Amino acid sequence: MNRCLVLGLGLFLIPFVVGCGDSGPELVSVKGVVQIDGQPANGIMVRFMPNVLDETIELPSSQAITNKNGEFELYTDGNKPGVAKGPHKVSLIDTLEERVAQGQAATQRPRLSSKYSRAGSIEITIDGDDDNLVIEAKGP
Repeated sequence: MNRCLVLGLGLFLIPFVVGCGDSGPELVSVKGVVQIDGQPANGIMVRFMPNVLDETIELPSSQAITNKNGEFELYTDGNKPGVAKGPHKVSLIDTLEERVAQGQAATQRPRLSSKYSRAGSIEITIDGDDDNLVIEAKGP
């Protein structure tokens, strides 16, 4: 066989062979409930951001929005169910909070303290599948 043809065919196949075993990080199922002052909270965006010290490791963030019972199930930004194992910084954002125009006064009191919108106000380590995670937050 022609050496150039063999070399070309080998270079063509390398990405396929290398990519076969790489299915990304291990993801585990995480379901839970968000409560504000002990009550289930509807419409809360829950965002888990991996807290990885090694900058060469890339892990996906996962998020969900709570239903009327405060329940959520996490999915990655790539829409895969689950969350990467390890430590995470968690933020909570109230998607139902009143948004007012600049210079206008709010007519409703926020349900959730603004500190929860900053990543790191809550830290959670995921070791395995967790279907009973309870995230407790406080109002302002």
